[in-house]
Amino acid sequence: MRTLIDYLIYVCAFSVIGLGALGAWDAVSEEPRAAMFGGNEEPGGSIDLAPPPFNNRQKTFLLMGSDGCDSGEDPGRSDSIILLFVNPRTNKAALLSIPRDLRVRVPGAGSEKINHAFAYGGPELVRKTVEREFNLSIDYHVSVDLEGFVEIVDMLGGVIIDVPDVEGRGRGMNYVDRAGNLYINLKPGPQLLDGEDAMGFVRYRKVDSDFARSERQHQFLRALAEQKLNLRHAVALTRVAQKILAMVETDMTWREAVDAARAAHDVRPDSLLSLSLQPYLRDRRIGGIYYVEVSETGFRNVMSEIRTHLATMPGEINLVEVLNGSGKAGAAAAAGEMLLQADFDLHDTDNADAFDYERTLIIYPDDSIASARRVRNALGTGELVGQSTEPEFSRDRITVIIGSDFEFDNMRRS
Repeated sequence: MRTLIDYLIYVCAFSVIGLGALGAWDAVSEEPRAAMFGGNEEPGGSIDLAPPPFNNRQKTFLLMGSDGCDSGEDPGRSDSIILLFVNPRTNKAALLSIPRDLRVRVPGAGSEKINHAFAYGGPELVRKTVEREFNLSIDYHVSVDLEGFVEIVDMLGGVIIDVPDVEGRGRGMNYVDRAGNLYINLKPGPQLLDGEDAMGFVRYRKVDSDFARSERQHQFLRALAEQKLNLRHAVALTRVAQKILAMVETDMTWREAVDAARAAHDVRPDSLLSLSLQPYLRDRRIGGIYYVEVSETGFRNVMSEIRTHLATMPGEINLVEVLNGSGKAGAAAAAGEMLLQADFDLHDTDNADAFDYERTLIIYPDDSIASARRVRNALGTGELVGQSTEPEFSRDRITVIIGSDFEFDNMRRS
């Protein structure tokens, strides 16, 4: 069976395309830029800032990878499908991977695996299937093939990766799949990976789990972004942009690709939410064929998490955990209820490491003081503590340790 390729490598390709377009946009003369965006020249020759990407409207992208999207005859098979949501107003983005074995209703073909939609009608049919199945409106689609991924990495001069010793004893990562044309032979340690080796790095899953493979793909994505996908390399990206675009099928115009790149450029790594339907999937075997199905409730839960994330302004965190450090029974639950009423999302309530806290502590990631102040307003008390002084707490949420100064008896009796 052919080894599956995780969605992240297609996000890499998408980022290269977008930043290549951004490099081109940054390199063109002032007059075309003024004509395109309606800017006015300043005395020093500069131009007013371009309008916000997509006029600050949220956009949804369908990203697909196949083994032959540019063949001209056979659209090939879709190895991975991902939904990318971008909100330029909040500089937030979210990724949702769609399993290729998901059983859906393909227009004109009935109940099928979702990856079959690509073979029946290419990206457009996948788009229609996803829109109908999940009641979504997709703005743009992007499709890239495996050969394109390899060439893109080669065009950028490769990526330096610290290859882990997955197999132990200095063996690194080794695997051969002749049917899938996959030959992996990577020694451990920092090294420059070309396109073929990079493909092997992100596809390897011989001795460990899909989770470990996903971690390696995150490692590759971070390395690619840090080393290649920034404006310092705009000239190089501009040189390869035309070739990259030739490997990709998309319905984005050049200007829309620029907007996508500008929006993506403003999304920090900690503002990118990566989700999967895995917790809500169930296996099915129908007529001897293996499928997975997702519950409507599960999909709604995932989309609700995405909407909350995208709508939250930078520097805000809605997720809060509450620890009882006062020893008063019910204190954490009462504080949690007050925070829920203030529109926070409650991660958990539990006991703190001790019950002798006199002051309530609100421990927040250092760029989220506005959210910490909202927590204090909701509770009516609390000392704000930046996480740099308490590094053991999670950076994706605010941690509240309830002290004896927290009054909730009146609330409990009311």
